[in-house]
Amino acid sequence: MIRHVCGVGELVDDVDAAVAFYERLGLTVERAGPDYAVVQVPGVLHFSIWSRAHAAESTFGSRDAVDRIAVGFHVAFEVDDVEGMASDFGSALLRGPQDEPWGQRTVRFRSPSGALGEIAQTPWARELETNVTPTSAEVATS
Repeated sequence: MIRHVCGVGELVDDVDAAVAFYERLGLTVERAGPDYAVVQVPGVLHFSIWSRAHAAESTFGSRDAVDRIAVGFHVAFEVDDVEGMASDFGSALLRGPQDEPWGQRTVRFRSPSGALGEIAQTPWARELETNVTPTSAEVATS
């Protein structure tokens, strides 16, 4: 079961240029090395800037697989059971369950549009302090 969106980010070729862009928008950006940065966006749990080369290394085991990571946005979902959900992705699965150096257990997949996606178990960061709900939520009808 998906608990919530735990992260959104932009996959880029030039992390420095992306950092400069978000800083021009007045947002605070914290660098976490040459390949990754976190942008502080109100109402968003985690917004990252991630180099495509590092995403390729983390997903496929090699920076040489950069051409397999699309430039654009990625999304991550917090789940209760990474292994249990991994089988639901079928051919969209890019990499099975793996323990990340930063403490998450993740699975990577490709969305129908070709975007990189992730499901994650993050026990140390799964409790939301406040549920984000719009004040005048409308229900879409078909």
